[in-house]
Amino acid sequence: MKYFFNHEWNLLEKNLIMATCFMSGIIIGFMFAPIKRGIYCGNHNGNTDITRE
Repeated sequence: MKYFFNHEWNLLEKNLIMATCFMSGIIIGFMFAPIKRGIYCGNHNGNTDITRE
């Protein structure tokens, strides 16, 4: 742990650590987010008319 905080990071290492933390946060957020009314991929414009001419 001491090495981690005292290490001098180059630009690539900083970017990789930031990207890893960001992606980990997204994954953890999706795992712990409550799902309400299920998952639906579609349009919610209120059009329920099935019989089209």
